[in-house]
Amino acid sequence: MPVSFDNRMRTKPTRAKGEETAARILEATGVLLETQGYDALNTNRIAEAAGINIATLYKYYPNKQSILIAMTKRNRGGWLEAASQSMASIGAGADWRATLEAIMDFAAQRRINQPGGKAMRLAMRLSPELQPFDREETEVTASFLSKLLVARGGLDPAYAEQVARVAVEIATSILDLSLFDQSPGDEVFLAEAKGAICRYLEPHFET
Repeated sequence: MPVSFDNRMRTKPTRAKGEETAARILEATGVLLETQGYDALNTNRIAEAAGINIATLYKYYPNKQSILIAMTKRNRGGWLEAASQSMASIGAGADWRATLEAIMDFAAQRRINQPGGKAMRLAMRLSPELQPFDREETEVTASFLSKLLVARGGLDPAYAEQVARVAVEIATSILDLSLFDQSPGDEVFLAEAKGAICRYLEPHFET
């Protein structure tokens, strides 16, 4: 019999104190991910790190996955805004290579600077409950690029969607590699990601 999964926030904080408590839960989760990793994470440890009892935590989140989903939604807001603005600037005539390289720098720093970013990315890749939210971010990012390829490159919309999705998947995979395999250094993988994306998209922007 399948286990039901409830990823909803149980209590939507409407007061300053409630918002503060919810934020403390998310911050504590980030610290625990950074110091102990995903496998060691559980709601009891999160509640202790946040300085609240477990009953209070459960008023907001039913399980650790719902907390991780809330973190994902909070953290991707800045990314999607930056990606949207970057695509808009290219559409307005900005240098497409420089702009794409800048947004990839932003993406790399986002992973590094986010508390528990490495453990969070691993959880997003491996957890069936979290994978849909990872795919959603990828699809939204690809949609920004797809619209730009139609407007500036003159691509057929269906083909533009394919090209954009492949580009985003390439960038995501290489940035993940830089996060989990640091033997050659982050800057080496980042440079390779930039080069791969620019070479892939060049025929569509240099028409």
